[in-house]
Amino acid sequence: MTAPDEFVGRREELRVLAEEFDRARAGQARVVWLTGGAGIGKTSVLHRFRDRAGAGTVLWVAGDEAEAGMPYGLLRQLLADVPAELVADLPVLAAGPASGADPVDVGAALLEVLSALQSAGPVLMVVDDAQWADELSVRALVFVVRRLRRDQVLLVAGIRAEDTPSPAWGRVLAQEPLLRRISLTGLDPDDVGALSTALGGPELPPAAARRLRGHTEGHPMHVRALLEEIPPADLLDLAVTLPAPRSFGSLVLVRVAALSRPAQEVVLAAAVLGVRAALSDVAALAGVPDPLAALGEAVAAGVLQEVPAGVRPDVVFRHPLIRAAVYADLSPERRHTLHAAAAERLGGAAALEHRIAAAVGPDAVLAAELQELGETERAGRRWRDSAAHLLAAADLSPTHRERSARLVGALESMLAGGDLAAGVRAEPEVRAAEPSPGRSRVLGQLAAFTGRFAVAREELTAAVEQGGRQDPRRPAAAAHLALVSLIEGDTARAVTSAEEALAAHEASDVAATARFVLVVALAAEGRHADADAVLDAGRSGPVSVEARALRGILALWAGDAAGAARILSEVVDDRAQQLPMQGRLLTLGYLAEAHYRTGDWQEATVEAELAISLARDAGVVMGSGVVRAIAAYVAAGRGDRETARAHTAAAAGVAQALPWWGGRAYAALAAATLAQAEHDHGAMLEALRPYDDPALARLTDNLGTVGWRALRTEALLGLGREQEADDALRALEARIAGRPPGWPKVEAARLRGLREELRADRGAAEHAYRQGLAAADDVGAALGRARLEVALGRLLLAGPERRPAVDLLRTAHDRLARLGAAPFLAECVELLRSAGLHPPSSGDALGLTPQELAVARSVAAGRTNRETGATLFITGRTVAFHLSNIYAKLGLSSRRELAARLQELDA
Repeated sequence: MTAPDEFVGRREELRVLAEEFDRARAGQARVVWLTGGAGIGKTSVLHRFRDRAGAGTVLWVAGDEAEAGMPYGLLRQLLADVPAELVADLPVLAAGPASGADPVDVGAALLEVLSALQSAGPVLMVVDDAQWADELSVRALVFVVRRLRRDQVLLVAGIRAEDTPSPAWGRVLAQEPLLRRISLTGLDPDDVGALSTALGGPELPPAAARRLRGHTEGHPMHVRALLEEIPPADLLDLAVTLPAPRSFGSLVLVRVAALSRPAQEVVLAAAVLGVRAALSDVAALAGVPDPLAALGEAVAAGVLQEVPAGVRPDVVFRHPLIRAAVYADLSPERRHTLHAAAAERLGGAAALEHRIAAAVGPDAVLAAELQELGETERAGRRWRDSAAHLLAAADLSPTHRERSARLVGALESMLAGGDLAAGVRAEPEVRAAEPSPGRSRVLGQLAAFTGRFAVAREELTAAVEQGGRQDPRRPAAAAHLALVSLIEGDTARAVTSAEEALAAHEASDVAATARFVLVVALAAEGRHADADAVLDAGRSGPVSVEARALRGILALWAGDAAGAARILSEVVDDRAQQLPMQGRLLTLGYLAEAHYRTGDWQEATVEAELAISLARDAGVVMGSGVVRAIAAYVAAGRGDRETARAHTAAAAGVAQALPWWGGRAYAALAAATLAQAEHDHGAMLEALRPYDDPALARLTDNLGTVGWRALRTEALLGLGREQEADDALRALEARIAGRPPGWPKVEAARLRGLREELRADRGAAEHAYRQGLAAADDVGAALGRARLEVALGRLLLAGPERRPAVDLLRTAHDRLARLGAAPFLAECVELLRSAGLHPPSSGDALGLTPQELAVARSVAAGRTNRETGATLFITGRTVAFHLSNIYAKLGLSSRRELAARLQELDA
C-alpha cells in the first residue's frame, strides 16, 4: 500500500558521502553535516547512502518535532539497535538514559559502546531531522564527537536549512578537521526529466526540463507537485506559461481536498494524533466505514504512508510539513473535538497532551492532575517534563494563586535541570505571579545563575526572611544566598547562610552547595581549622568524595602542591563521577594547577583541556574562567603565546561577565604569568592591578594563596623599584612563615636572593639560593627549582669556581628542557654558552604528545584500554592507536616495559 519512493540524481552528494565513509573505514572518524530545505530529499539521500555503504553497524535515528522535548528520546532510539550485552554493564545506558542523567556521563558510556561496535567493522550513525533532536541527546552526541580520534565512525546529520537546530550542535560544527558539509540543493534539468518519467509523467525534452527546473529551482516536492497538477501537454508546450508554484501548504491542502470524504477524515485524524500514529487509533478517531480503503487513497495521493511497527502498522505523514499544513487548516472547533476524542481513545498518560489541547479555559481538575504529574517528575529528576507539565497546569489554573504556585514550580524544575534559557523566557510570567517566598527563591536563583548578583541577593534575602522556619524550601534559599554572598565577597554572610542551610539537613544537593560555600568562606576568613571541622562533620564523613576534593583544593591554596596533586588525583581517578559537573571540572582544574606547580606539565595540560571541554559541553560558566587561567599558566611557561593569550582572554571575559572575586583573581594571575614568561615586568605589575583592591587581597591572602605576591615582588625587582620590592618581599615572607615546605618557600628564597644581588651582597644571595634549593628537595616545584639553579649558577659563574656553576646550569637546562619551559630555558642556554659550553638540544624527555603521555601513564598504572578510555573520555580504539605510537616512539613492546620506562623518567 506504500507509495513508491522514486530516487533520482544526487550523484555528487553520494560520492562525497562514500568518500567520507572510506576515510572513516580507514580509522579517521568523520562527521558529515547534510543541510537542505524541507522536502529537498535529505532523507532519500541518506537511505540510498545507507543501503550502499556496507557498514558493519548502522545506527539510524530520526528527530521528531513532537518529541523534541523528550529527554534522551533520540538516544533511546539509537540504543534500541545496540546489542543488549554491550550496555548491560553500563548503568547509565542499560535501561535507557534517565531524564536526569548528565549528558557527559551518557556520552562517556556511548563512547564505550562505539568502541565495542567497531570490532564488527565501521560504524555509520545517521541522525535524520537533527533539528528536532532533544537537547540532552545532542549534548551527549557532541561529547562523543569531540572525543573521536582514530575511530571507524561516520556520523551523518541531516538538518532542515530553514529550522534552527539546537545550539549544542555548534560544538560539532566547530570540529572543522572532522567535518564535511554538504548542502543539498535542487535537482538539475536531467534529474527533473528523470523524475517525470519515474512518476509516470511525460518524457520531457531538454528544453522543457530546463524550463521546469528553472521555474521550481529543482525543488523535488515542487517539481513533483507541478508534474502531478499540470496536464502533460502543458508541460511539453513551451508556449504555455507555467503557473507559479503555490505555497507548500496550499499544495498539500489542494491534494487533501481532492480526496474522498472518508480519506480526508483519515488524514485529519492522523494530523491530530501526530506525525506518526497507530493505524488502529487513526481508524478509530476517523470513524469511517472502510478505513483501509480511505488510507489507501491517502497513500496513493502521497499524503500518508503505512509503515510496519512490530505487530501493528503505523500511519506516517510523508513529510512533517504535510501534517503541519493539515493540522493548521483545522477549525478550532474541529481541532478541539478531535483532541477530546483522541484523549478518550488513548486514555492514561498518552491522553494527557490531547486533554491539554482540547481544554478551553481554566480546568481545575486537569490542572491538578498536571501539577501532581509535574511534581512526581521533579522527584524523579525528569526536569524538562516536570517544567512542561507545571507550565501547562499554570495555564489551566482557575485562580491567580494556583497559577502563581505552579509557575514557581515550573521555574524551579527548569533551574534544577540547568535549562537557563527556558528559565529566562519564563521569568516575566513568574515575576507577575503572586509574591511569595517561593517566587523570591526561584527568581533569586535564576538571577544568580545569570550573573545578576544584586537582584539575586535581594530576592534570596526576601525568600529567607519571608519563609518561616518550617518552610521546607527555606534551606535552598539560604544555600543560594550563601553562594551569592561568597561570590560578592561577603564571607560573614556566606558563613551564616550556609550554616543555616546545613542545619536543616536538607536534600543532598542543597547540603552539598551549602557545605562547599561554608568551607570556602571559612577559609577566605582565615579560619582554616573551622573549615577542616566542617569537612570532618559532613554527613558522609571525612573520607567522602566531596570532602576529599575540598581538602585537596585547600592544600593547593596553602602551597602544598604535591599533597594536593596526590589527593585530587585519587578523586579524579576513582570518585569524580560522584561529584556534580561543577565540582568535577573544578577538581580537574585544580589538579592541573597542582601538576603545574609540581612540574608535571604534560598532565596539567591534559587535565586543564579536559576541564575546559567539560565546561563547554555542560554549559558551566562558574569555574570555567579558573580552568582557563590555569591552562594559560602551562601555555605561557612553554612559550606558546597564542594559546596562552587565548586562555587569558577567555578567563578575563568570564571574570567580566560573572563578577566573582575568585574569577578576577585567577584572570589577573594568568595575565601576570603570561607577562612573566615574556619577561615584561611592567605588564606583570599592570596585570596584578586588581589586587590593589584591599578586599580581593584580603580574601586571597586568607585562603593562603600567595602567587600574586610572588609575581608582584618579581615585577618590582625587575623594574628596579627596590623600596617597594622590599615591602612586597617582607609581606610575602611573613605570609609563609611557619608553613610546611612548599613551592611558595622556593619562590620566596629565589626572590630574596635576587634582592640581595641587587644590594651586591653575594654571600647573602648565595645563602638565600641554597636555602631555596634545600626547601625544593622536599617539594616537586620543578620550575621554581630550575630557576633557582639558574640564578645560583649565574651568581657562581662570576666567582673563581666555575665548575659548580656549570653543573647547576646543566641540571637546570635538563629540568627546563623536560618541562618544555622555552622562555626560561633561553637564559640558561645563554649562560652555558657564555661559559664556553654547547647546550644539548632541548625536547620532551620521551618525545610523546600530551595525549600520548596521558595514555601511557594510565596504562602503566594497570588500567585496561577500556578503563583508560573511560578516564580520558576517548574510545578504546583511540587508546590502542596511541599505544601503538608510544611503543614505536620508545622502542617498547609491552605494558610492563612502558611502566618501567616511566618509572625511570620519574626517578
